[in-house]
Amino acid sequence: MFKVIFRVTTEVRNTAGLREIKRAGFIPFMAKREGEEEVYEALYKSNDLEELREAITEAAYFLNKVNRKGSNNFATIYKVNDNYVGKGLGGLLGASLGLKLGGIPGLFIGAIGGLLLGEILDVELNETFVGVYSWPISIEQ
Repeated sequence: MFKVIFRVTTEVRNTAGLREIKRAGFIPFMAKREGEEEVYEALYKSNDLEELREAITEAAYFLNKVNRKGSNNFATIYKVNDNYVGKGLGGLLGASLGLKLGGIPGLFIGAIGGLLLGEILDVELNETFVGVYSWPISIEQ
């Protein structure tokens, strides 16, 4: 699994960029805007680097259609090791707190929340830097 951080510039303020990242096959989990720059963090559920490069090019094509442009640091890629420690501990902790605070419904809600938090912790703690890709020149036309 890979985590990709996309950086694009645009004058328009809407969610079209997020929609195009999803359309390219990524699972976005964070989007923010810093002035004219939009930053998207997304997961890609494959361990094949060539397939990821094709998906990044496809994302650049879709983003270009909605007036987003990238630069030299368009896509920063991290390899994420699949671990279940965070999900297991998060689910267990969430379920036990939910049961203690909210009974049986709290057990289910706490377990789901703990699993989601555990997944985010697994992604953030088990990543290694792969590289930075620039905006594809062929799309600049």
